[in-house]
Amino acid sequence: MMNETEYDNLIGKIYDASLMPELWPVFLEQLSDAFKSRGTALYLVDFDSRKSTCRNDEISFIHTVRTAPETVVSYELYYSKVNVWFEKSRDMPEGALVTSDRLFPEQELVKTEWYNDWLKPQGYFQAMIGHLLKQDTLAVRMSIFRPRQQPFSADESAMFARLVPHLRRSCTIHKKISEVKREQAANVDILNRLRVGLVVLDKFGQTVFVNQLAETLTRRADGFYLDTAGRCRTNNVSETRALRRLIANAADWGQSGAMSLHRNRSNRPLSAIVISLQNRPLPFFDSEPSVALFLGDPDMPLDLDDNLLTQCYGLSPAEAKLAAALLRGQAPGDYAQTHGVSNNTVKTQLKQVLAKTGTHRQSELIQLLTTAFGMRAAPASAALTKD
Repeated sequence: MMNETEYDNLIGKIYDASLMPELWPVFLEQLSDAFKSRGTALYLVDFDSRKSTCRNDEISFIHTVRTAPETVVSYELYYSKVNVWFEKSRDMPEGALVTSDRLFPEQELVKTEWYNDWLKPQGYFQAMIGHLLKQDTLAVRMSIFRPRQQPFSADESAMFARLVPHLRRSCTIHKKISEVKREQAANVDILNRLRVGLVVLDKFGQTVFVNQLAETLTRRADGFYLDTAGRCRTNNVSETRALRRLIANAADWGQSGAMSLHRNRSNRPLSAIVISLQNRPLPFFDSEPSVALFLGDPDMPLDLDDNLLTQCYGLSPAEAKLAAALLRGQAPGDYAQTHGVSNNTVKTQLKQVLAKTGTHRQSELIQLLTTAFGMRAAPASAALTKD
């Protein structure tokens, strides 16, 4: 049995793993040593379907140690359905544990497919099973396997029972952290799909977050870029000072502002809009954001998936292609020439587009499409290759 020092060390490993998923196998190996386990699994079960999930991803607490990967796969695909311990443990509440001899008579176990085809080849016979988390028909379980000659003693069951509350808390912490990470990833993905560059800054004017389009503008270093300290710079000193003044006013006084950032490789400047984020917490950023800087590139193509226009307005494929081209700034006559159709065909298609979108002239159509789809980012290839 473990002494108190070993027990305290194991508890530390449990909570370390909740913060660093890569440490779950380390903890499970140490737990296996403490309980002389031939195999230990932390896994998910669904009692309705009798399905189990034993394989992990890089952020999961699901892990199995001392069991061959192909054996884990065979359990998921088949043997979980013939596990004779499964049904008897279905009603075991969260936080409870049981030894396998209480779930199924040992003299009957040796006659089962579950024992002969899955447990026996690995030298498993005894098991101690605990429900760490449970919700409806789903449960997070831990199973510790040992040979027939090593039944679990009452002291070992008591020791495992002492670990279960810590394991429950650790899995809950891990689950909460994973939820935050998924939310953060979703929020970042949304921000990266914007058709405007976004730079979020703290109250000192240093970068907290940069979306993909802002990164593209920074790499071009024409009109706007970030220096090595993460501070905003432009093509000339006066515009840099003016932009930083807008950022400071937004951070200190809550004032919004806007300016143009002139470029060397285009006669159309970038637009820079500075918005205060005071009293607007954004929990998916690591540092506290104070200012949002939106960067608009008038040379960025407004590319759309034709299917979106078809789904939204009921346009035919040909009508959707025309509408997308007009949104990109192509004139109807140029569209006719590049697509090898007559001007009359384009006029007919445009009339249909206007009717289906409820607009009356081309300018209204462009305004509608810009409002509906203008914040959606152009394809990454377009953003990266344009110079």
